[in-house]
Amino acid sequence: MKNFNIGKKLYRSSALFQFKLVFLLIALWVLANLYFKTFSDPDFIAHGWSSMADVVKFHIMYPVQVLGYALGTLTPAIYFAFFRDIVFFEKGFVVNKGLPFFNQSIKYIDIETFKIIHPKYLMSVKRKSLDEEILFTVKDIDRVVAIFDQQGIHGDLGKPIDPNSKSFNRKIAMFAIGFGIVWSILQYSGAIIEINRYFFR
Repeated sequence: MKNFNIGKKLYRSSALFQFKLVFLLIALWVLANLYFKTFSDPDFIAHGWSSMADVVKFHIMYPVQVLGYALGTLTPAIYFAFFRDIVFFEKGFVVNKGLPFFNQSIKYIDIETFKIIHPKYLMSVKRKSLDEEILFTVKDIDRVVAIFDQQGIHGDLGKPIDPNSKSFNRKIAMFAIGFGIVWSILQYSGAIIEINRYFFR
């Protein structure tokens, strides 16, 4: 972020608690599923193993599932829960575009308008040059509105509340549940075991 020439830092907002909880629950869910699925792996059974220490030994011997979990689930969960943030500076702000470490610097002069979608945590901005609307969450909306106001950026304060915003938390929860179900199906269908066997056995 220091490479962006947009002035002094004014305000930083990290992930909201409920989002952190969702990301960490996804990671725990997939890890628990991986642990219990190991006991039905044919090669695990063939070794005659049955304890937690044996599970650890098994995944050290055949690491593809643990590597997949670490890269595909744990790392993104930790990043989005603890490292992804939005930082407002004197001349612009830096926001993550949805992928780990994929940050973008946006200057205030390039913003046409902003909108408060949820009065507690959800906002969006529309850029002048592009037909693009960027959605983001903040912990202190009043602080961000004050920054935009100082820059002469006008927006919609979100009254009445967009009815779709009422289900925003529900959509996040459904995404988490759906992701866990899909990953569980992959594990229990044997697809992950076959990939593991193909590369490491």
